[in-house]
Amino acid sequence: DLPSSASKFTKGDTAALNATFESASNENEVIPDVEVNNFPDEYVLPNIGREVLAHTEFDVRQLEDISKPKVQTFLTKLNDVVVNSKQAVGTDETFTDTFVDDLLRIAKLNRFPLRIRNQPPTKLYIQDVARVISVLDFVIEKKNSENRNIVVVEDKHLQNVGYATDFGEQQIAVEILSCGSENIRSLGEAPRDQTIWAIRVISTYATFYKATITAMYWMELANGLPKEESVKIQRWPAENGLTTGFDLAEPEGRRSVLTALTKIRESLL
Repeated sequence: DLPSSASKFTKGDTAALNATFESASNENEVIPDVEVNNFPDEYVLPNIGREVLAHTEFDVRQLEDISKPKVQTFLTKLNDVVVNSKQAVGTDETFTDTFVDDLLRIAKLNRFPLRIRNQPPTKLYIQDVARVISVLDFVIEKKNSENRNIVVVEDKHLQNVGYATDFGEQQIAVEILSCGSENIRSLGEAPRDQTIWAIRVISTYATFYKATITAMYWMELANGLPKEESVKIQRWPAENGLTTGFDLAEPEGRRSVLTALTKIRESLL
């Protein structure tokens, strides 16, 4: 039997759902290839990297060229995450939570018709029975859309994930499927193909995922665990590890993440 909680999922459980991860060969396989409009360039901050942010005495008021309060708040929260990531104990994920919430808003993912939902419960239905419950950190929804849940965000402390769960990917797999399952039930009609993105943030390292789930998969899942249909979840950057994602503590990492989020937003509008 599958675990009732997404956080308990193992590789075997994900295999039972015929869901697998694969490394994308290029960025466009995961991130939409669309024009970027209204890019929040002021948050790239080319002179601010991990070396600066790692100081426990970091004070954004000492940076004379950064005077906008919203950017100062962003950097202060990022400093909290970087400093907290060095702690072997007291692995508090709330620092990452509040920083990621800001990041999503900076990318305008909380602007109508999109909206952020914090820690919404979602359920994966198999044979019309709720088999797995997930409580996600964030979900981005689009109002009046056939796909209500479109972006899944899961964040972790460096000490709270490891190799046994593929650094949290097993949980991400079932969370993607749970969101898709909720979408189907909200429609009240026959299943249709869905595309769902996910973002994993481990401390300051962000990885993007994309899954296209066919109507045939949902139809088979309605009759039990799938035997014929499958789901492939593509990953970018391609490698999977604790620190293989784009590093938000570095300028180029911030540019890459904000560009990806902006492109996802543009593709949804």
